[in-house]
Amino acid sequence: MAAAEAEVGELSLPPVTDVDGGVLPAPQARTAAKRYYYVGFAALPWFWVVNVWLFFPDFWHGRDPVVAKYTRRSALGFVVYTCLFLPWMLLYLIAGEKVLGQSAYDALDINRLDLSGSGLGPG
Repeated sequence: MAAAEAEVGELSLPPVTDVDGGVLPAPQARTAAKRYYYVGFAALPWFWVVNVWLFFPDFWHGRDPVVAKYTRRSALGFVVYTCLFLPWMLLYLIAGEKVLGQSAYDALDINRLDLSGSGLGPG
């Protein structure tokens, strides 16, 4: 009986509007928001940006509490990721050899990888 009540409760939820004005059923929107949020942890923070953009009306106004929760967490995750990754990237690009030392810089330099054994590089 509880499962039937949950299904009726989910069907009675108001639809969720996406950024383009499209209307998604609330269960489908909630599932999409959760998926984008969790995929962002797989070193793909771009999905967090897409999640916030796609469900921006709920991010801003919070009409559906579940979608709003996952879009706000996605925004926070992207900000944290950017605050950690951007300084590292800039440090590596601007002063990598001086800060890391020549041997560490060479080990991290993708241009120095030997790809000839994999069939991808020259040789």
